[in-house]
Amino acid sequence: MTHRPKKALGQNFLVDPNLQRKTVAELGATPDDVVLEVGPGHGELSAHLVGEVHRLVLVEKDRELAGELEARWGDRADAEVIQADALETDLSSFAIPGRDFRVLSNVPYNVTSPLIFAFLDIRPLPRRIVLTVQLEVAERVVADPGSKTYGALSVGVQAIADARLVFRVGRHVFRPVPRVDSAVLVIDPIFERAATVDIGALRTVTRAMFGQRRKQIQKILRSAPALSHGPDPTVLMAALGLDPAARPETLSPADFVSLSEAIGQPPES
Repeated sequence: MTHRPKKALGQNFLVDPNLQRKTVAELGATPDDVVLEVGPGHGELSAHLVGEVHRLVLVEKDRELAGELEARWGDRADAEVIQADALETDLSSFAIPGRDFRVLSNVPYNVTSPLIFAFLDIRPLPRRIVLTVQLEVAERVVADPGSKTYGALSVGVQAIADARLVFRVGRHVFRPVPRVDSAVLVIDPIFERAATVDIGALRTVTRAMFGQRRKQIQKILRSAPALSHGPDPTVLMAALGLDPAARPETLSPADFVSLSEAIGQPPES
């Protein structure tokens, strides 16, 4: 029985073998590594990893597809199929101490940002994350301060990782054909930086800031409920060497980290 792609799950399968190989190659996986693939579909990318890494963990939300993958590779000692929603799963539990952990995903379009942050929340951090995402999302992740596409997603990733758009992927190599082009995004977490950043505080600040991106930072600090518990904005901005009249899109990821450290998390009510 032919599987019908489910629009509700954002299913678009990469069917071009050359692009499959090219995408998997970006992972840089070795026979000693553990690889987690989220949303493997029919195993288009997985097939290029089975038998090539120490352990391959496939997390698939679609019960029918998970069954297909289990039938194909379930008897292998070096592969595991998990039928689950990755956003409701402890992804850190699949890491093996002493082995590099890498993440691969042809990301469902409807949960892109939550999944990216979920991958960056894995501890210990993955050595590398390779994602196929909408071109627009990839451009947002790698955007520079001051650009129209720079926002909370850009800061959230770049504050603790190096990110690069490695190549574009046309829509016609997917089935069904989506309405937009895609890109392969490589994210290399920076372990030392991630260890010192309060991710929760950073995300609180960036969401509040970019929710009012046209306002001056000092005004956002005074009016946003999530930020108003912090120091006086004038004093705070002066201490950090930031222009209080600047707007959020002009701050670098490092500036946002400094700002979130100074403000801290709001007190529990």
